[in-house]
Amino acid sequence: MEIIFYNVYLIIKIQHYLSSFREWWIYVIFGCLLIISCSLLFSRKKRCSVIRDNASSILPGNAQHIGSREEQQDSFGFTDIYDEDFVREAGALCVLADGMGGMKGGKDASGIAVKAFLNSYSLLSKDLPIEKRLYISCFSANDEICEYAENHEIKDMVGTTLVAAVIKDNNLYWLSVGDSRIYLFEENSLIQLTTDHVYAKELDQKVNRGEISIDEAKSHPERNSLTSFLGLEEITEIDVGHRQGTLRKGSKVILCSDGVYGSLHYDDIQTIVASSSDSQEACDVLVRSVLNKNKPYQDNITVAIMTVV
Repeated sequence: MEIIFYNVYLIIKIQHYLSSFREWWIYVIFGCLLIISCSLLFSRKKRCSVIRDNASSILPGNAQHIGSREEQQDSFGFTDIYDEDFVREAGALCVLADGMGGMKGGKDASGIAVKAFLNSYSLLSKDLPIEKRLYISCFSANDEICEYAENHEIKDMVGTTLVAAVIKDNNLYWLSVGDSRIYLFEENSLIQLTTDHVYAKELDQKVNRGEISIDEAKSHPERNSLTSFLGLEEITEIDVGHRQGTLRKGSKVILCSDGVYGSLHYDDIQTIVASSSDSQEACDVLVRSVLNKNKPYQDNITVAIMTVV
């Protein structure tokens, strides 16, 4: 608004000095300046909230809560949404990590992972394919965590999950290690893109081979234990995926920690995302819905969404 008031002030001064002429063109100039000022004001507001790439615009959102834990061990981040050249070159990236609460330094591990991943991805050559950027950034994040653990004499005692998603030219790329998840919501349907790296997969395979019963697999005390995470000298499982040019207006890419999907049913997540007007509303409602469950040992809750608009 200061732009408009300043231009009105200029016109008043012009009229003061030229009051004897009372020419009609003074009012024409005033009208033009007012229109230009309004255009600048509204265009500036619009650029603040939307990531733009070559073929689409991306609207981000995020929400987080500590749950009933003593500290927040989830971390997340986006690449610079104001750097239009970078977005055109490498897309819009979101990263989310969930520090392992059973290990020391879970909070530090997730924070290091997100920061290192974002830095690596941003500095890599523009000639590298997106999938390659994701791979290299993942190993860079793992190296940073391992170095942190060694420096603090807690080697093999630090770990975090990590998921990352990139939207570029209506293409979707993703990477996952651990059991944090990425969902794609499109055409009123929710699809889980990632596979949980947990011992349950191996137990289910044993069931298929007839080695154990279904009840034994479901009741196994280590069923939900992670089989892959950052913090290992060698990461055992890394999933990378790509959907070629399929994203449409209204498509939502959802990254979340297990504090979200562990408390909300699949259908609940789909309904909330479908009924929300934008990314931020969806994130806020998801977190609020988890808290409304009033679980006594509620894990940290983190969700980040990128919507194609």
